[in-house]
Amino acid sequence: MEERRRERLSRLLTYILRHNPSSIGMELNESGFSSITVEELARRIAMMRSYEWVRPEHIMEVVRMDEKGRFEIEDGRIRATYGHSIEVKTGVPVRDVKVLYHGTTLRAWKRIKDQGIKPGRRRYVHLSSSVEDAVNVARRHGKDIVVLEVDAEAMIKDGYEIRMAGRGIYLVREVPPKYITGAYS
Repeated sequence: MEERRRERLSRLLTYILRHNPSSIGMELNESGFSSITVEELARRIAMMRSYEWVRPEHIMEVVRMDEKGRFEIEDGRIRATYGHSIEVKTGVPVRDVKVLYHGTTLRAWKRIKDQGIKPGRRRYVHLSSSVEDAVNVARRHGKDIVVLEVDAEAMIKDGYEIRMAGRGIYLVREVPPKYITGAYS
């Protein structure tokens, strides 16, 4: 499949699986997996204008080729691993993470200093295992970027649940200011 089509399908799957499964007549279970099979999902997408070309193998390719692990297939059903605006529980709780990172803008950092990191329109705050990934996230939001260092070990010790959701992606409900141990621009 050509890259342009793969990207379009990835964006559509992201929208459906993170934000609006009913747009294609399906539901998600509590773990975020689709109520229909990948084959049925492909059939429904192919009924949409300008997506007539979609087949199950195209969805499988999007999942396989995604570097961030945004999607997962289990028992023939698909889910987005993170980024939901609807309530689902994805990822696996972790206990052995010491430091994580959050990419943001200078403008947002001014608010975060007092209020901590909040999920905004999503259900969870996204943290990265590497500075590089956090920088890439921050660049999508503006030019004056800041990478925040988060003491994940202390958060876990204090009872916060941190879940690993994708390749190097971690989720937590919020990050109070006291766990932000560094800011680098």
